Amino acid sequence: MMTLSSSLPLLLLILCPLISGEFRQSVFETSNRSEGDKIILTAHGMGMDDVNRVVIPVTNGRIPPLPCVTSNAGTHPHGSTFTKNNFHYTCNNGTAEVVACLADDGSVIQLGRTFVRSGMKHFCSIQGDNVTYKQESMCYENGMHYNVGDSFRNGSFKLTCREQGIYVEGCYMQNSFNDLLMAGESRIESGKRHECEIIGPGKVRYVVKMLGCNHEGQQYSTGQMWTHQHVRYQCKNDGTLLVLGCIDEGLFIELGRDLLMNGMAHRCYQVNTTVFYHKFACERSSLSECVSQSMQRRFRRHEERKMRA
Repeated sequence: MMTLSSSLPLLLLILCPLISGEFRQSVFETSNRSEGDKIILTAHGMGMDDVNRVVIPVTNGRIPPLPCVTSNAGTHPHGSTFTKNNFHYTCNNGTAEVVACLADDGSVIQLGRTFVRSGMKHFCSIQGDNVTYKQESMCYENGMHYNVGDSFRNGSFKLTCREQGIYVEGCYMQNSFNDLLMAGESRIESGKRHECEIIGPGKVRYVVKMLGCNHEGQQYSTGQMWTHQHVRYQCKNDGTLLVLGCIDEGLFIELGRDLLMNGMAHRCYQVNTTVFYHKFACERSSLSECVSQSMQRRFRRHEERKMRA
């Protein structure tokens, strides 16, 4: 018997919403206007009179490397790096270029790379002139990370990584690589019952039971027949006993039948869950008279025992 629960700590999944942002590599543009010996820089979309403007003096007609002026990330000199949201930038002569993505925990993901940490997969992908940062939840089991939608095997169980965590799909049958029982399903093969039993929310147990019957301390296989105290039994597929009838010296009497042969009455009958076989001499002209007389005698004996008690 093997049990697996999707509520185990290792199977818990921390799900965060997808975080994505698309920035052109020249995200921050500047507006330049030469006024004699100076250049006025403002953030993209801002007017020349913006309070955050930057004035660059021009000496001998030579324009120095320009800083990057942003509306909500400050001003950064040429060659410096800075961070905004989940992106890391380098200022290149007035243009802020994305050089890497930044996870919420501070981990740096290089352009075009994928990074896995603490059950999360981080993407920093380039599509044309756009850089996109995205993070996805993953499942972690036995030292391995799995993407949402991946299925894998752990012992006797088929597991699937879902956004809510690891889900138990079913049970692999004993000594099989492909035969699968879905959760809650059972199957009988080769004298064994295979059960993929749901025992609670997110919990599944795989059980293999030998089929057969136990009677009077003896074990019998499915379909096997035997005789005990003149009663003939057969073991059914579900492990219960089937009473076929009664046997005496090769004579078979079906259950519920009476038989008169050579002056002897044979009875095979059931009372509640107990089967009885009776054999007695019958000198009457009919079997029914012998049976009635026999029942009367048994009744009198029963009453006498009650009186003595």
